[in-house]
Amino acid sequence: MTILFFSKFFYPHIGGVEKQVFELSLRLIKKKHQVTVITLKHSSGLKNQEIIGQIKIIRIPYLKIKYFGLLFIWLWLLKNIRLIKSSDIVHSHSVLIWYWPLRLLLPKKPIFTTFHGWEGIYPIPQKNILIRKIDALVAWKNITICDYVVKHYGIKADQLMYTSVDRPKQTRFKKDYRRLVYVGRLDQDTGLEKILQALSYLQGFKIDFCGDGPLAAECKKYGTVHGFVNPNPFLAKSFIWLSSGHTSILEAFTYKCLVITTYNTPVKKDYLLMTPFASSIIVKDAPSDMAQAIKYYSKHSLTAHKKIESAYQWVKTQNWADTTEAYLKLWGVK
Repeated sequence: MTILFFSKFFYPHIGGVEKQVFELSLRLIKKKHQVTVITLKHSSGLKNQEIIGQIKIIRIPYLKIKYFGLLFIWLWLLKNIRLIKSSDIVHSHSVLIWYWPLRLLLPKKPIFTTFHGWEGIYPIPQKNILIRKIDALVAWKNITICDYVVKHYGIKADQLMYTSVDRPKQTRFKKDYRRLVYVGRLDQDTGLEKILQALSYLQGFKIDFCGDGPLAAECKKYGTVHGFVNPNPFLAKSFIWLSSGHTSILEAFTYKCLVITTYNTPVKKDYLLMTPFASSIIVKDAPSDMAQAIKYYSKHSLTAHKKIESAYQWVKTQNWADTTEAYLKLWGVK
């Protein structure tokens, strides 16, 4: 079977959606399916077409011009409509708007979508909500990542799913109970400012930031900024995890870190608490309360380990084999 994925960005671009599409593609290929990914050419140094891990990647020129950029993508896809006609399944990852004109031209072509979270803008613009609702109508069926998307966008999930992650081979880690780690972009929209406020209340903790961004200089006041490096060595040593992204939280679970984090909008609050693992993490609104939680759990490791073990047992269910089967089932492929 030939599968065509749409993803705004893809390898080597770094991000949660990019990783999900990449890992899913590799496993579909192992099942003898052919996978092509159409994505934007986010860097001029990238090839227009290449094959990585047997995944065929086709990149559309990236025009960062509002409205005209989308029009260009529509024209490009119409010109290259053969790519869609020759595919058995078309599946979009949060960019189904690319496919809207083609839905009219190819009404019988199986088209699906995955709703990967929100755009990070609060309040959510009505335009964004309308686009999601149209996407839900355009797609034959959808996969929705997390319950909060259903609540805030008013769409019906045909299949509810959470993020899949790889687990390290080792299961025992030597933890430093006063070591904290943050992984991800160092920017305001991640809620990092409130986390930094919480860190201002703490003394005697070692803090590693695996990421980069506009708040890098501010982060250096509280710990070490390593840039976008492999975070796994830091996860293995750290006891407490500060980041609030779903993918990163699940990775923290696999390394048996205790997640203590915060939110900066009501949407992000639901993003964290409308989950099966809500009882296994500590989510605080006030930075001072977050700081108190970090102090408490660093001293009461037995209490912390109950939450850590609960999270670890749950994350073992979020594996790539089940995710791949879920996509095949959505498509009606046995």
